[in-house]
Amino acid sequence: MRLALCLLVILAVASATTKFNLDYSKKRSITAVMAEVEAKLKNKSPLDAILNVLRDFRDAVNTEQVNHDEIYNVQVTECESENSFRRAEVTDASNVLRDSTAALNVAQTSKIRATNQQEVNQQQYFSAQEHLNSVLSAAETEAGYFKRRGRDYEDALHAIDEASDILATIYSGSGSFAEISRVSKSMLQTAFNIKETTKFAPVFYAFAQLAAQEGQLDESALERVAQLLETLRGNIQEAYNDFTESNAVSVAAFNDQKDRIGQTIARLEAQNERLQNKLDSLNQQIGTQSAIAQTASGKLQRNQQLWDQAQALCSTFANEYNYATQARRNELQLVAQLEEMVEARFNQVEDENHERNQRLANQA
Repeated sequence: MRLALCLLVILAVASATTKFNLDYSKKRSITAVMAEVEAKLKNKSPLDAILNVLRDFRDAVNTEQVNHDEIYNVQVTECESENSFRRAEVTDASNVLRDSTAALNVAQTSKIRATNQQEVNQQQYFSAQEHLNSVLSAAETEAGYFKRRGRDYEDALHAIDEASDILATIYSGSGSFAEISRVSKSMLQTAFNIKETTKFAPVFYAFAQLAAQEGQLDESALERVAQLLETLRGNIQEAYNDFTESNAVSVAAFNDQKDRIGQTIARLEAQNERLQNKLDSLNQQIGTQSAIAQTASGKLQRNQQLWDQAQALCSTFANEYNYATQARRNELQLVAQLEEMVEARFNQVEDENHERNQRLANQA
C-alpha cells in the first residue's frame, strides 16, 4: 500500500513539472518509469535492475537541471546586460528631456518678455512718430506765420519810408497832402497787421494836424512829423528785428526738438531690430528644444516600455527556474524514498523467503 501511495504522489509531481516543458534533451515519463518498476516487481526482477530504472530517471532529472542551469545562467547574463543598457538609455533620455524642457521654458519665458518689450517699443515708436509729425506740422504753420508777419513788417517799413518821401516832397513844395491821405491808409492797415497801432498813433495824429493846416504850413511842423516818422521807423525796425530773432530762436528750438525726436526714433528702431533678432533666435531655440524634448520623450517612453518588458520576462525566467528546480528537487526526493521502499520491500521478501525455507527445512 505504501508503495502504491508513493507512486500516486510521484505521478502528481510529474504532471506539475510538465507545465514548463523542462526536458531539454528528450521526453521522460514518470508514468512509464513507474509502470516499468511495477512490472519488474511483479516479475521478481533483481533489485539492481529495478534500482537502475530509478537511477536512470534520477540521472535524467539531474541532466535536465544541469541544462536548465546553463540556460538560466545565459538568461541572467542577458537580463543583466539588457537592464544595464535600458537603464542607461532611460537615464540619458530623462536627462536630455529634463535639460531640453528647462531650456525650452527659459526660451519661452524670454520670448514672452521680449514680445512685451517689443510691443512697448513699438508703442513708443508710434508715439515718437506722431510727436514728430505734430512738431513738423506746428513748425510748418509757424513758418507760414513768420513769413506772413515778416511781409507785414516789411510793408509797414515801406509805408513809413513812402510817407517820409511824400513829406519831403511837401516840404520842397512839390508834394500833395492827398498823397499823405493815401499812404496813411496803407500805414493804418500795416499797423493793424503787426499789432502796433499804439506806436503809429502819434504819426496819425500829426498827419491830421497837417491836413487841418493845409495852405499855411510851417517848416517846424513838417520837421516834427518827419522826426515822428523816423522815430516810428526805428521802433518798427527794432520790433521787426526782435520778431526775426524770436523766429530764429523758434527755428533753432524746432531743429533741436526734431533732432532729439529723430534720435529717439533711431534708438527705438535699433532697439526694435535687436528685439526682432532676439525673437528670431528664441523662436529657433524653441523649435530646436521642442524637437529635442519630443525626441527624448519618445526615446524615454520606448526604452522604459522595453525595460519593463525585459524585467517582466526576466522575472518569468526566474520564476520558471525556481519552480522547475524545486519540482526536480521534489522528484529526486521521491525517487530516493522509492528506492528505500523498493530496497525495504526486497529485504522483506528475502526475510519471508528465508523464514519459509527454514519452516520447510524443519518440517522435513
